[in-house]
Amino acid sequence: MGIQMLSLTPFTQHYDWGKPRNQSIIAELTGQCKANGADESPSDTKPFAEMWMGDHPSGPSSVKTPSSGNKKFSMHGSSLNDVLQCSPSVLGKQLARDGKLPFLLKVLSIHKALSIQAHPDRARAAKLHAERPEIYKDPNHKPEIAIALTDDFQALCGFRPVSELVAIMAHVPELVAVVGEEASKELSNSLGDRSKESDALRKAYTRMMHSSEEVVRKQVQLLKTRAEAGAGDRSPVSLKETFALVSKLYAQYGDDIGIFSIFFMNHVHMKVGECLYMAQNVPHAYLSGDIVECMACSDNVVRGGLTPKFKDVEVLCEMLDYRGGPPAVVKPVQLDDGVRLYADPDIEEFQVTHLHMAKGGCLRRLFSKEGPAMGFACKGAGSLTISGEVQEIGPGKVFMLAAGVEPELKAATDLEFFVASCPPQYFRPPPRK
Repeated sequence: MGIQMLSLTPFTQHYDWGKPRNQSIIAELTGQCKANGADESPSDTKPFAEMWMGDHPSGPSSVKTPSSGNKKFSMHGSSLNDVLQCSPSVLGKQLARDGKLPFLLKVLSIHKALSIQAHPDRARAAKLHAERPEIYKDPNHKPEIAIALTDDFQALCGFRPVSELVAIMAHVPELVAVVGEEASKELSNSLGDRSKESDALRKAYTRMMHSSEEVVRKQVQLLKTRAEAGAGDRSPVSLKETFALVSKLYAQYGDDIGIFSIFFMNHVHMKVGECLYMAQNVPHAYLSGDIVECMACSDNVVRGGLTPKFKDVEVLCEMLDYRGGPPAVVKPVQLDDGVRLYADPDIEEFQVTHLHMAKGGCLRRLFSKEGPAMGFACKGAGSLTISGEVQEIGPGKVFMLAAGVEPELKAATDLEFFVASCPPQYFRPPPRK
């Protein structure tokens, strides 16, 4: 019998926007919290930002399973990529040809804003990778979803309706200054015509993002003063909250052009269990909170602000989807008691199942008949049984199930976990035209 399950150690990323060790769910799930009162070394102060579960070369999980029965090598401590290359059958017949996972599962713990960014579509991703592989590391697109683990998850996502932007600009002269009078008038004159709105939005955002450093510095300082004074009584209702965000982002990033993006984009508040969808070419930035994130397996990011990293403003402005409107969300479907599925017809490579089991609960579940499943326990304790072999599961326990494996799950306490897999249609041939 081949490999049915791999027990994994996730890869921890310490990006500077992550939460401090003792505030981060990442440190908690990976068993790296520091005891209160313990002496700190310099490495103890590094932030805990992301937990990666998958085989992406920028942060592959490692295998805990002691051995594989394969005499060629011992699995223990091997990266998941190496194991999948050596034993591709765990992926199922179709995926075994490439020996790679189509998706990447993560947990994020967000202390300060991530960059204003977007992920390119497949064609542009392939082009960018071919031209600058040192920056754009994958030839793949990266649609992604973010499921809130905390009620304080906030993000910027997609361009807000143009009518809202025009209303805001009437009360924020600093925004008009970086956009320009001509582009501002075009936005106002475009209202009601979706095609003209999109063209005007492109012109205004591109003009803003190409402002000189001197103009940005001056207008950010003026904006900071205006935000501290507060929105007037006749201002749009949302402006009070937006001004509060201006002050917060200024404290984090100073005179950064990305601060002006918050006027263009939807400011989203998500409660636990709600899910945000970032399609290709959609601008976004996470602001705070803890989330489960799943995406097509790629690490391509085109950035434009709120970051000390490389900004590719030309590419970003050229590629963005300039349709104004509400942010895209994925509404979970209730499959069974305590079992919810996050999936969307537009998402090819992945879906995420959330399971909440009450103490004493027991169920069997096949997550994917034709492909593997990657999961982790978020809260509680229980067990996972496959072919009579029992594995204990608790917070931070990460496992990968081979294609077609149907485990029995038991909850010793209230138990919560997430499992990513390919949707069934991923394995079907495309319809003939």
